[in-house]
Amino acid sequence: MKFDAAQLMRVAEEVLKFFYTKGARSVKVAYDFGLERSFCAVSTKDILLSAEEEDYLRRVFDGPVQPEIANYYGTLAGRRRDELEMELVGTMAELEDIQNEEGLGVVVVLSRREMEYRSAHKK
Repeated sequence: MKFDAAQLMRVAEEVLKFFYTKGARSVKVAYDFGLERSFCAVSTKDILLSAEEEDYLRRVFDGPVQPEIANYYGTLAGRRRDELEMELVGTMAELEDIQNEEGLGVVVVLSRREMEYRSAHKK
């Protein structure tokens, strides 16, 4: 399994745990693994996020992906069951979209560029 795909899975697990702590009990996770970039969507219709919770997610994923930190700590993400590691996974993926609407629930779409593509296309 590609390292980048495994890290995106760990990020999705943390978002799933975040939703669970907010009351979600039915959560869907979908992946689209591409050659250059992979995507993950985590969704639930059980909850709506407050404005503060949505802002928190946007802040967590606001910075650029930091491959050095992600490579070093990425194997640890998703291992703890007693607390969230959102700040850590924020260094591992990019936020593509958040939808948070009454009647539709919450959808968080994340992406991660493949390591081979990143290193081959440095400027």
